[in-house]
Amino acid sequence: MELVASILFATALAAGPTTPSPEALDAVVAPSDRMNASDLDERTRLAANFPNERNRLFASEAAAQGRWDDALRLFTTAARYADKYSQHRISLMYWHGVGVERDPALAYAWADLAAERMYPSFVVLREKMWLELDAAQRERALHEGAALYARFGDQVAKPRLAAEITRQNTQITGSRVGYTDGRLYVHAPAPGANTIEDTQGGFDLRAMYAPWRLDPERYWAVEDAIWKDGSVEVGPARKAHARDRDDD
Repeated sequence: MELVASILFATALAAGPTTPSPEALDAVVAPSDRMNASDLDERTRLAANFPNERNRLFASEAAAQGRWDDALRLFTTAARYADKYSQHRISLMYWHGVGVERDPALAYAWADLAAERMYPSFVVLREKMWLELDAAQRERALHEGAALYARFGDQVAKPRLAAEITRQNTQITGSRVGYTDGRLYVHAPAPGANTIEDTQGGFDLRAMYAPWRLDPERYWAVEDAIWKDGSVEVGPARKAHARDRDDD
């Protein structure tokens, strides 16, 4: 794991999170976090070569199981690879105090980062959070946000993911220069099988190597098209009670 992610994760744990309320958990755990074994296996294969997708997936699994230290660590790692959804999920954890000590100012900073590409749902949530902050929290949120952009903003995070996408292009079945003819079906041999014909099933890997997933610019274009539809799970930014406000 990257040093920066480790430092941020350790700092969050040191704050001593309190036990979250059922309402907070309901706001932070997304329906898609709950996966059966078959779905998890399929999604793991699809995300194998993408550190943003892979860490986001395992973070979601950890969230569904209430393993919040793992969820924060994995979402933070995914966030380093320009994963806006993971940045959004970290924001919700801080806003509701799930897995970390509640910190509305830091929650807003992460929400602002998640809204960097102006995905509508993320922008709406960011603005709702801003309205709930007092003057001191707003000042600190802007300070925290500058530091987060320096580490996780698209200007530095997108090149990290682009490098991973470029690297995997040299490892595709059938070529070391990125060529594939589309025949990407992996068979699982039956017990005691001696030949490839003796199989009991397999996995169609063509989706893993779809052309748009092998080009950084096309990858982000598809991602933008998906998120700009507004079809994203976001927990509500519930009003913070006076006793919960951070007056630092």
